[in-house]
Amino acid sequence: MMRSTSPKLVKLLLLLPVLSLSLPAMADESEQAYTKGDVMVVTASAIEQSLKTAPASISVITREDLDNDIGKSATDLVDVLERVTGISKAIGTDVSSGVQIRGMPAAYTLILVNGRRMGSSNGTKTTQQNYFDDINWIPVDSIERIEVVRGPMSSLYGSDAMGGVINIITKKETDEWRGSFTAGVRVPEEDNRGKTQTYTGSIAGPLGNGFHVRLGGSWNERKPDTSETSALRWGSGTEGKRRYNYEAELGWDINDNHQVSIGTTQGQEKGLEGETESGTEINLRGATLVKRESYFVNYQGLFDFGNVKLTAYQNKYRNQASNIPEIIGGALTGNTYESDLWSKDQIIEGSISIPFELLVEHDLTVGAQWMKEELYNPRSIGTTASSDTFGQHTNDAISKSIFFEDQMYLRDDLTLTLGLRFDDTKYGNETTPRAYLVYNPTDEWTFKGGYSEGFKAPSLRQSSPGFIETSKGAGCNGYADYTGGGCYTVSNANLKAERSENWELGASYDHQGWHVEVTFFDSRFKDKIATSPVGYIPGDPTGRYWLERINLDSARTQGIEARLDIPLISQPVGPILKSLTLRNNFTRMIKAEDDRGVMLVTTPKFTSYSTLDWQLNDAFGMSLSAKYYSKMLGLNSDADQASRGNTATARIRSGYFVYDLAANYKVTENLRFNIGVDNLFDKDPVTDTPSGSATTGNNYYIPGRTFYASLTASF
Repeated sequence: MMRSTSPKLVKLLLLLPVLSLSLPAMADESEQAYTKGDVMVVTASAIEQSLKTAPASISVITREDLDNDIGKSATDLVDVLERVTGISKAIGTDVSSGVQIRGMPAAYTLILVNGRRMGSSNGTKTTQQNYFDDINWIPVDSIERIEVVRGPMSSLYGSDAMGGVINIITKKETDEWRGSFTAGVRVPEEDNRGKTQTYTGSIAGPLGNGFHVRLGGSWNERKPDTSETSALRWGSGTEGKRRYNYEAELGWDINDNHQVSIGTTQGQEKGLEGETESGTEINLRGATLVKRESYFVNYQGLFDFGNVKLTAYQNKYRNQASNIPEIIGGALTGNTYESDLWSKDQIIEGSISIPFELLVEHDLTVGAQWMKEELYNPRSIGTTASSDTFGQHTNDAISKSIFFEDQMYLRDDLTLTLGLRFDDTKYGNETTPRAYLVYNPTDEWTFKGGYSEGFKAPSLRQSSPGFIETSKGAGCNGYADYTGGGCYTVSNANLKAERSENWELGASYDHQGWHVEVTFFDSRFKDKIATSPVGYIPGDPTGRYWLERINLDSARTQGIEARLDIPLISQPVGPILKSLTLRNNFTRMIKAEDDRGVMLVTTPKFTSYSTLDWQLNDAFGMSLSAKYYSKMLGLNSDADQASRGNTATARIRSGYFVYDLAANYKVTENLRFNIGVDNLFDKDPVTDTPSGSATTGNNYYIPGRTFYASLTASF
C-alpha cells in the first residue's frame, strides 16, 4: 500500500541537485581514510590482525560510514547495521528493534564494547514484546568503528556468541583535544506519529603525565503516537521513549608498554505511554524506567614474552516499572503497583598472547573468565503453571572458563587458527572447538572456511523455576486450542544449554574498487530452546493460555550471503559527478527450522540491501538505498500447521521494498550537515493472508515516510 507523494518530499528532491552546484571544494575525506581492506580488527580472534586475514566472516562499519548518515546512526545503530551482509533488522511489535545474524534471533548475538560484554536488559523486561535496544546505550559520537562477526564465536567468547558478535570500538586517546557534537531530528509525515530528537557528543584529550580522559553522552526522545495510528493488532508503534546515557574513561600510560584505564557508562530509558488525539493516556504495557550502569578497570601490558590483558567489570540493568496491574489469587484487583526489577553481571577475565616458532610461526593465546549473573524479577509465579500468578523470584549463576587459541602461519599466504574453550556452568560443562583456514593466494583473492561449535546457556529468565513472560497474544496466536485472552510462557529449571555444529566456506575478490564476496553457512542445533503448549488451566480466573519452555531434539539453519560492490564511475566527470558506486548485499535463507520442519523464527527467506553512492564533489554526497524483505511467514508450512493442531490461521506479511534517500554536505572542515528521507515512497506492507483474529495480520511495525536532518560540529 502506498500513499500520495508529500509536498515536503517534492521540495527536498528539488533542493538536493541545486545545493550541489554551489558548494566549495573541500578535501575529500574518502581519500584520507583507509580502505576497509586495511582495517585492523580485534574481534575475529584473540589478536589484532587485518580484516582480510581475519579467521571469520567479519565486516566493519567505520567512523566515516557513521558520519555519512549520522541522522540515522545517532538515533538507532540497527539502521546502519542492517547494511552489513547477513544482518537483518528484528522488527518488534512496537518501535523497538534488534539485530538478527544469519536468521538467528537477536538473543543469539553477543554485544561487546571494546571486547567487554555489554550485558542485556532482557532480564528486566515485563512482556515478551517490551524489550529494549541494548545496542544503543553507547553515544554514537563516542564510536570509532563497529566490528560484526557472522557465525558462532563460542570458542573465544563462550555463551551468547552462538549467532555472532558485534563489538563496538570506542574512540581512543589522542595527543590533542578533540571533540564533536551532533543535533538531529526525525519527523514522520503522519502528524499522529511521534517525532524524534537526538543530541550526542564526545570529547577526549590529554591531561599530562601520561593521563588522558574521554567523555561522551547522548539524549534521545521519541514522542509517543496517538492510539488512532494503531491499525496493527498489538498497538504497534504507540509507545515513545526518552533515553539518555553518558560515559567517562580515564587512562594512564604508565610507560610505552603498560596502560591502565577505568571507566563507567550510565544511562536511563523511560517508556512514554501513547495518547489518544483527545489527550487521554493509554497504558498498554505499563510505564517502564530502565537504568543501566557499568563500571570497568583494564590493564594491558607488553612484556618480552608477549602481551597481557586483564579486565574486571560489572553491568547492571534496573527496571523500576510502575502502573503494573495487581493480581491476587490469580484475579485482577483493579489496583496497580510499582516494581523494582534488576539483573547484574560481574566478570573478571584475562589473557596472555605469546608469539613463538615451532616448525612454523605461532601466536598462542591462553585466557580465562569468571562470571556471576544475578536476577531479581518479581513478575513470576510458582514452580508449575497455575492460577496463582503473583510472587517473587531471584536466581543466580556462576560460570568459569578457560580458552586456548593458536594461529599458525603455515605459509606467507596460508593461516590456520585452532581454538578450544572449556566452560563450567550450572547447566553442565561445555567444550567448544574451532578450526579456521584463511588462504590469500594473491592480493585480490581470499578464501576462508572452517568448522566451529557453539553453545548458549539458558538465560536466568528461561531457567528460573516458574518464571513467566506475558504476551497479549502475539506470542500464542495460532495454537489450535488458543481462543484469545493472551498467554503466559513459563520457564523450566530442567533446560539444557543449546549446542550447535557449524560450517562455513567463502571466497572474496577485490580489485580497483570492485568487491565480490560469497559465503555458504550451515548450522545444526541440538537442544534448541523453544516453547510447547500447555493449554488453558481449569479454574484459572485470568483466562490465560499457557506455554512452557522446552529443549527440541534438533534444528538447522542454512543459507548463502553475498556482497557485490561496483565502482560505476571512479574518475570525476564534470562538476557534479566525482564518483558513483553501487553497493549490494544479499542473504538467502535455505533452511531455518527444527526437526519437525517448524520455523525457528519469523525471518524473511531473502533479504537484500543496495545503495547507490553518488559523490558529487569533494564536499557533497548523496545515496539512494533499497531494502528488500521477502514474504515473512508466521505459520505457513505443513509442519507449522501440524505443530499447532492443523487448525491455525497463517499470519503472512507480503514481500516489500523500502527506499531511503540521504545526503551529506561538508560545509567546512569542522561542520557537516546531513538530511534524508526514510521510506521514500511510504511503503506500507500488508499481509497475503489475514490472521484469524485480526483485520490485517501484520503484527510488525514498519515506520512510514520520515524526514530527518542533523548538524555535526567538530574540533
